[in-house]
Amino acid sequence: MTKRVSSRNARRRAHRRTSFRRTTAPEDPRTRLFVVLIFFCMVGAGFVAQLVDRQAVRPEQFRSIGEDQRTSTRQLAAYRGQIVDRNGFVLASSTPTHEVVADPTMIVDPKVSAGALSPILGVDSDLLEEQLSTGDQGVRYALLAKTISDDAADQLGALADDDRSAESLSGIFVRRAEDRIYPGGSLATPIVGRVDPDEVGIFGVEKLFDDVMTGQPGSEQFERGRFGSISVGDWKVNPASEGYDVVLTVDHRVQFVAEQALLEHCADTRANGATAVIAEPSTGELVAMATVVRNEDGTCSVPRYNAALIDTFEPGSVLKTITMAAAAEELGYTGDTVVQVPSQVSIGGKTFIDRPRHASAPYPVSQILSNSMNVGTIEVAQQLGPARVHQYLDRFGFGRSSGLNFEGEAVGTVREPADWQGSDSGSIPIGQGITVNATQLVGAYSAIANGGKYQPPTIVKALQSPSGDVHAVEPIDGWPVINEASANVVTDLLIGVVADGTGKSAAIPGYTVAGKTGTAWKVFDDGSGQRSYGDDNNRRYVVTFAGFVPAKDPKLSIVVVVDEPKTDTTASAVAAPVFAEIGQYALRIRGVAPDKSVHGNDGLIRGTPAGSQNDEIAKSQPESISAEEEAISVVPDQP
Repeated sequence: MTKRVSSRNARRRAHRRTSFRRTTAPEDPRTRLFVVLIFFCMVGAGFVAQLVDRQAVRPEQFRSIGEDQRTSTRQLAAYRGQIVDRNGFVLASSTPTHEVVADPTMIVDPKVSAGALSPILGVDSDLLEEQLSTGDQGVRYALLAKTISDDAADQLGALADDDRSAESLSGIFVRRAEDRIYPGGSLATPIVGRVDPDEVGIFGVEKLFDDVMTGQPGSEQFERGRFGSISVGDWKVNPASEGYDVVLTVDHRVQFVAEQALLEHCADTRANGATAVIAEPSTGELVAMATVVRNEDGTCSVPRYNAALIDTFEPGSVLKTITMAAAAEELGYTGDTVVQVPSQVSIGGKTFIDRPRHASAPYPVSQILSNSMNVGTIEVAQQLGPARVHQYLDRFGFGRSSGLNFEGEAVGTVREPADWQGSDSGSIPIGQGITVNATQLVGAYSAIANGGKYQPPTIVKALQSPSGDVHAVEPIDGWPVINEASANVVTDLLIGVVADGTGKSAAIPGYTVAGKTGTAWKVFDDGSGQRSYGDDNNRRYVVTFAGFVPAKDPKLSIVVVVDEPKTDTTASAVAAPVFAEIGQYALRIRGVAPDKSVHGNDGLIRGTPAGSQNDEIAKSQPESISAEEEAISVVPDQP
């Protein structure tokens, strides 16, 4: 029994051995080794290829990448050039400063940071906290202070170095910046202009010469480490190129006198505003260009816009001078030429008279202009004809751009004779139905003062490079308007206006003055939606005085325009005294000697201007005018 069991077990073991016997040869381990070897060869070849690419094929590219990783570049600001007057007085300049900015996403505690910054920056703590709390909104930049002093920058640096306060200044950065300053305050603002927070000119000379004054920024390259720049590392500087200085023709002293006089008279007459332009007749250089306006609170101030170029108005009787200049040139008129003047004249359904009325009689041209006779001037214009009247308006620069290139300049409205309708041939020669600006007017009177040659106005005298080289701005060639003999005739006529006529209050002690008054109706909307001159009980006026001094050797041409004076509406009472006040101080400032020919001259020019004369005849206007004619011929150009 035992033997049978043992035999059966032996057969089972033999069967199992037979059942699991290998049927294939075992795998050669050298195959696996060969595969591994190929893999490492491929990897090695990749490394070699990369090394060849970096060392032989594109070494400069990868060297540049490496340099970018270990170097930083910061921009160096180019200081903006100055704006100075003709005497070197600085009207606009840039100074080094610091600005404080923040990355709100890096601020740990806005309230704590605001509390630390507030006393140093002089900014309300709540406002700073509000700016610093915008990190949750994803804001990465906040300007906390546009400019701070060096002391404030040092205080912030000390806080950052203090372990106890360093955390509160995390995310706060002090950067070098540039601050544009105007030493004269509001002086000459309409001319000089202003810049935006990025120091880009937005109006005036700041905008006109923005590219010239900006300069070219530079750069500084340095090696950086974990904690900032490496003092012993490579350092390269491409210095910034400063902008050019702009030298104006303006004399800041005369500009100041003009602005102060306008401010005073604006307040006294409760006018809407006033403008004065002073020029050198022989060169066209603008010595001053002043503008003041009345604010909503009743005060008067210097605005940001240049009314001498932007605002247009109907000039009124100051334009009669151009009619007389044309007559002197074309008809040979002198002051003694007699013209038959009726008591009234009707043109295109409109009746023109003088107030007070005068009798129909022959009058010399000198009396027609000195008494500002409307009817007499129209009679002279009728002899010239519309074509020649328009020709001389164009020659004298009306309806043309000044060439100063200031933004917003208005050229006014001077219509061709073919477009004259109704009463235009009567209205235009006496300064209604045409619009001009104050700069055009000073140019026209300067042409008479300059012996009949028109010289275009200029405001920039030179550009000065950072190295000090001065590049004079070439003046624009002028053109003859009338001959010298005719200019002398007109000058004598204008002397008579101040000596014996409506311009007596423009007289300046010690000097002979030549000039003309002008009082014009102003077109306005009376609330009905229609634009008109109003009626005898509801008029608005623009009053003007234009002239030059000394009359026989002119050094200054001056135009004064007052918009809607309330205390008086005649140029003799409002504009002429301002002319005298500005003129007497400007002459003294400019060192112009008094006229030797003036009787009783004591060598002083400090006197009070002559008293106002309220007898200006130029105030006379038509008795009636139709609404149709208003719409056609007397609506002024609007800036």
